[in-house]
Amino acid sequence: MKIKVIVRLMSMVMLTGLLSACGLMPSVDGVFIDQRDEYKKAHELPSLEVPPDLSGGAIKDEYDGGVKNRPNISKEIVAAETVPLSDFQPSAELIENGVDSHLLVRDSLRNTWRKTISALDKKGYDIEDKNRQSNQVYLNIAKDDGSSSMLSSLSFWKKADTDVYVLQLSSDEMGVKIRVLGEEETPIDNTVSQTLLTDLLAQFAL
Repeated sequence: MKIKVIVRLMSMVMLTGLLSACGLMPSVDGVFIDQRDEYKKAHELPSLEVPPDLSGGAIKDEYDGGVKNRPNISKEIVAAETVPLSDFQPSAELIENGVDSHLLVRDSLRNTWRKTISALDKKGYDIEDKNRQSNQVYLNIAKDDGSSSMLSSLSFWKKADTDVYVLQLSSDEMGVKIRVLGEEETPIDNTVSQTLLTDLLAQFAL
């Protein structure tokens, strides 16, 4: 029984202390100052004036410590100089120079090879062999006949009356050169070689 009385007395003492502490705390008016009157009397500040030394001087880079000058921007209108385009060049051109006559194709070697085989097929030439590694195409063409017709080129039934011609493709700084070689793989210039180059040129121009 005495313990309960003691607990009640201690509780009352603690509650009294807490109430006294709350009374010592500052009022809300002391913490948040009322500035409504000052706000009403406030006015707009004048525009900030930048000193002339800051507007026209150099700017220091805080990263490298260097000094960078303000770039000068010209207000003058200057006409832009343009480089004229080069003259139009055809995709394929026949260069006539005797035994060094050849067809100049302005394309990659891979595309030129594919287009050459396609052109020979369309013109009906008898392709005996193709060597992609050496970029050579072997043709069977009837002797003493520069025609590229189907009957004259497809003379497989009498090989003794045909000659072997070789088309040699080689890369050049201007593109790809196509030359006509004889069976001994030496440059030649005759009716057959001229007809071959002319037929290929016509196909490349399509």
